[in-house]
Amino acid sequence: MAEPRFTTNEPSADLYRNFTVSFDGGSLTATRDVITSIFKSDALPSTCNPAETTVNRKEYSRTKYPGGPIGALIKTEPYVLKNYSTGRSSRAAAGEAIKFLINGSFWTARLTGSHQNFMDYLCDNLDSLQGDSTYWVSNRGKPFLVTHSSGTN
Repeated sequence: MAEPRFTTNEPSADLYRNFTVSFDGGSLTATRDVITSIFKSDALPSTCNPAETTVNRKEYSRTKYPGGPIGALIKTEPYVLKNYSTGRSSRAAAGEAIKFLINGSFWTARLTGSHQNFMDYLCDNLDSLQGDSTYWVSNRGKPFLVTHSSGTN
């Protein structure tokens, strides 16, 4: 049996509730205690950076009846569409079960999206990762390692 990762005087059901961290191209779902064992609580990567797309619609004409004379020419203004990533998945048990090595024991999480997108996300957020390295294994047994020792950890 693995040692508990947190010791606290007050009980907290939130440690065992599932949370989702969304990133560009996928999401990671795990219990809060697993997520805070991977990421520093005070430096958890922000998921409030939406992808922005400028939408330009064509102008079009309106008629009172099909084939009738043009009654009005409708001009449109461009607008910005913001997409807050949800990992392109529902919050159900979709995705791949992966394992993180935390304090000598493996803990599970669910990953949607590609391994490459997740590794890109981890590498872009090295300052927010706990410890000196992050080791995880895919569902098929392929190991992944991100080293991030900075001397200040």
